[in-house]
Amino acid sequence: EGIIVYELGGWPAPFGIVMAVDLLSALLMLMGVVTAAASLFFAFRSIGPLKERYFFYSLIMFLVASVNGALMTGDIFNLYVFFELILISSYLLFTHGGRAGQLKESFKFLLINSVSSAFLLLAIAGLYALTGTLNMADLAVKVALLPDKRIVAAVGMVFVFAFGVKAALVPLFFWLPRTYAEVSTAAAALSAGVGTKVGVYALYRMFTLIFVHHVDYTHKAVLMVLAVLTMVIGVLGAIAQMDFKRLLSFHIVSQIGYMIFGLAVMSVAGLAGGLMHIMFNMIIKPALFLIAGATEEATGTTDLRKMSGVIHYAPALAFTFLLGGLGLAGVPPMSGFISKVTLFQAGFAGGHWWATGAAVVVSFFTLFSMIKIFRLVYWGPKDGLTEGQRRTLPAWRRFAAPGAALVAFGLLMGLGGAYLVDYADAAARWLMNPALYIEGVLGPGAADVLLLTETVSEVMQP
Repeated sequence: EGIIVYELGGWPAPFGIVMAVDLLSALLMLMGVVTAAASLFFAFRSIGPLKERYFFYSLIMFLVASVNGALMTGDIFNLYVFFELILISSYLLFTHGGRAGQLKESFKFLLINSVSSAFLLLAIAGLYALTGTLNMADLAVKVALLPDKRIVAAVGMVFVFAFGVKAALVPLFFWLPRTYAEVSTAAAALSAGVGTKVGVYALYRMFTLIFVHHVDYTHKAVLMVLAVLTMVIGVLGAIAQMDFKRLLSFHIVSQIGYMIFGLAVMSVAGLAGGLMHIMFNMIIKPALFLIAGATEEATGTTDLRKMSGVIHYAPALAFTFLLGGLGLAGVPPMSGFISKVTLFQAGFAGGHWWATGAAVVVSFFTLFSMIKIFRLVYWGPKDGLTEGQRRTLPAWRRFAAPGAALVAFGLLMGLGGAYLVDYADAAARWLMNPALYIEGVLGPGAADVLLLTETVSEVMQP
């Protein structure tokens, strides 16, 4: 419980830069480190000595450090700086290897995310012009004192655009599917686990701490519509794909919708469900990418039409994918079931019938696409593979362990669901009471002004 605050250079907030770790950021850092470890173990087997010589592992460490910095910083300008470091390290990882497809899609990734960074800087400048501060806790206090908060809501929409690109929200997601399908498996798995989730984290932080004065507009209208569109378009894109990695990439987009749905509901249960879904997806999405990578290493292709009957030669790999895929769709005993049920309950309790109904339907489509992969790739006749593929298939044993370990971790999260729910509930209650973060950073009494503003006191639930 609580928050750990470190003042860089000994300068107290809001004048100096602070690093603040609370239940939300600690949770995401833990999951990010687990994902990074699995991606590294896969890279040990897959990237080869040439890529190792050109700083592949250093770039992974740089990316993880940048992500952790973004999760810890209590200064909004430093959040922008860490996002830029994430962009640079991701781009270098994505281009590692120099294939034409990699370079083409990575350049699109760089260009589109650079535009979003420009809008992020513009939004930060707008907040600074209104409040004269960059410290997040101090921003929450200063924004609460502004007489006209409509302009704050407008600035918040610029943040939605900027972070929406980072998180791959519809309609800002189009850079992701092709990029993640082209880059190395280790880089794609790590980015699937932490890359887009930092954008989701930023939305959770900003829209539970600062932009909480027009919830009916910012959350229950704008974010809710974006969440549903992201779920629906993401899963429809996945169903249409016949490439293993591209199909999984579209599911990244779709699952982001569930996370934003929890934020849009803006209740303790909604945030708890969203946080559990973030936790589970930071584990299971990299797991599925690593299993896809192991299958690619064994068969030489990611085309679903050119693989069949893998289960006869690699049954453990097939059933590991099946377990992870069912978990992504929300089938028990994986923790994806717990997070989705919590989200559905929160949505119905909040009166969001149409959005929650869409989320339920999307889960069935997710299950359909996971079964599609299992049927086309792993099921089928024993002679569904070429002679060359049957010769190389035993290679799956060298690559399967990291993905299997993550699936097992996801299973343990589901079996220990009581602990997961308790932690997520505590983190959600922390987020729903911004005074705790403010006083943890600025000191006791700093959040007293929030009690004088009706809109914030309504949001601050016990």
